[in-house]
Amino acid sequence: MRSDDEILTLEEVAKYLKLKPQTVYKWAQEGQIPATKLGKEWRFRKRILDDWVDSAIVLSKGGFEWLLQSSLVAVQRQSLSSEAVDTLLREVMD
Repeated sequence: MRSDDEILTLEEVAKYLKLKPQTVYKWAQEGQIPATKLGKEWRFRKRILDDWVDSAIVLSKGGFEWLLQSSLVAVQRQSLSSEAVDTLLREVMD
């Protein structure tokens, strides 16, 4: 099994995310963190947790700013005109 496919316990997730076990338990109960209950125990897949954290970071205000700046740099490297960028954006939005 690859390490990113690893199944973690509630206590391991708390340690991995540097949270209190009570917080992880509450989030799992409320469906705020990706988890499943096997019998009476909560289980988590490390890869999914990593994706969840990455998504939360990108969707944050700071993450959006980073994404915007990265996109602007990529556009500048391609030497696209503003008209070409507008056309691409219209195509993506349709």
